[in-house]
Amino acid sequence: MDELRRITDKAVIFKDGRYVATVETGKVPEAELIRMMVGRDLGDIYRNLDRNKVIGDVLLEVKNLSTDYVKENSFVLRKGEVLGFSGLVGAGRTELMRAIIGADEVRSGEIYLEGKKIRNRSPHEAMEHGIVLVPEDRKLQGILSNLSVSDNMNIALLDTNSNRLGFVSREKEEKLALGGIRDFKIKTPSPDKKIVELSGGNQQKCIVARWISTNPKVLILDEPTKGIDVGAKSEFYHMICKFAREGLGIILISSELPEVIGLSDRIIVMKSLRITGEIAAEEATESKLLSLGMIGEVQE
Repeated sequence: MDELRRITDKAVIFKDGRYVATVETGKVPEAELIRMMVGRDLGDIYRNLDRNKVIGDVLLEVKNLSTDYVKENSFVLRKGEVLGFSGLVGAGRTELMRAIIGADEVRSGEIYLEGKKIRNRSPHEAMEHGIVLVPEDRKLQGILSNLSVSDNMNIALLDTNSNRLGFVSREKEEKLALGGIRDFKIKTPSPDKKIVELSGGNQQKCIVARWISTNPKVLILDEPTKGIDVGAKSEFYHMICKFAREGLGIILISSELPEVIGLSDRIIVMKSLRITGEIAAEEATESKLLSLGMIGEVQE
């Protein structure tokens, strides 16, 4: 939205495949543009969130974690906290999370979950420990495009939904899929609909529903609102706050500075594959985050 207002003189707005209006972007308030795009007034998206007011004890602790890519990174995540990760492209945010879930080999360092040292040799082992990742690239790493909504939502629970002989219970899968469609307000005519035929926002909801069905303790969201419309973004923001209120530890990676500032309780900034600083949400500004992300220190 900021880019649209900076670059364009006029904007043509469509909603649900229909023309709405042509406006001069400099003369129309952002809230009005959003209202025309989604068909309703979202108000101040961040101010209206029901945020978690009670942050719990340390849930996840990462000590001096290094891979072939990221070097000696340490941080803690608390129960019920939304911990933002900011930084420029290539700063190492995604790679650090891949190391935590076992997708990349850890060369040195330690990971503790609820005070117990763990080692994740694969994303499946991380899932069993209660740590899951919703990846940045939805099409390549998130959805299984040739499968249905139901299959995509159940893929992480094949063991749970199978009997001792390895036969999958379609009844269990259908029950879980219908529950996910209801709880996450996924717009699909049927659980059997191919996921690739849904909108980007609904595809993303299916991926989140998949991992929430595993009852995680730590939910890592890597650019969760990338490529989805502003209305769906609002739904995701409320969803993230709901998960935090339920006691999950949330790690939010976002390149959108207003998003990471508006949603996070604390923000960690990375530069050149290392953590360069941490800022409390109430003290965070775009200039401070950019300073830490570009030169490694805050310039007042």
